[in-house]
Amino acid sequence: MPNLRYIRETHLDDLRSHLLDNVQRYTEDNPWIESFFNESSWQLSSKISYDEIELVMPESPTIHHDLENTKRLYSAMKAMTLTQACDERLWAMMAHFTFWEYMRARWPAERYLKSPQKKLRDTMIERYFVLPNRSRGLIRNGISRLWWYGHVSYDEARDDPFELTAVLLKKLDVAETLLGRAFSYNEKVTKTILSILVDLEKSGKPFDKRDPFRDLMKFVNQVGGVTILDALAPNELKSILYNKISQLAAAI
Repeated sequence: MPNLRYIRETHLDDLRSHLLDNVQRYTEDNPWIESFFNESSWQLSSKISYDEIELVMPESPTIHHDLENTKRLYSAMKAMTLTQACDERLWAMMAHFTFWEYMRARWPAERYLKSPQKKLRDTMIERYFVLPNRSRGLIRNGISRLWWYGHVSYDEARDDPFELTAVLLKKLDVAETLLGRAFSYNEKVTKTILSILVDLEKSGKPFDKRDPFRDLMKFVNQVGGVTILDALAPNELKSILYNKISQLAAAI
């Protein structure tokens, strides 16, 4: 198995600082990062081995196969530690080189070129690098988001380990609302929420409308502000959440 490669820190800084100078190159069909650095020392091999994979090419930015690609990427790289999975150098390498074709199809730069410069730069940083707010930035990068979707939802105790992932990604607004919260990297809390969503969907009462779900996430934040969520037993946390969902559903 090959090892993941990453961009050297100084070279990553250089690439980021010249983003607007290079923005037209993000519309090219082939990776251009090697010619930008024009030297061999811009990348290094990590100690992280992985199974080589091919991501499913999006048919359009709106038909994107995020669930299938999450399964493929996370299955190949689930041995990564959390520290490794927070390393921007790895994800920038994948976005600019390893999965360039996928990035071109999923996040075509042409969509953003007419935006004001600040918005253009912020959007490109968001997708090809990692935003300064790393916890949120890791679910905005075009490749790392797939790994984190898998990490917070993969449950090998289920017949289908990606059952929770499927409900997470059924509507991207659910994924972004859930993973944008401070508690989202707490697997116990996140998987409890997703388990409830799966149960509700199976019972024919899906709870995935945008505003009620956002209200539920605000409620979880409030609960986390007055108690330690990890200290709650799973059944206790489920009971609290079901009660709140009943209130929110009744108000729809």
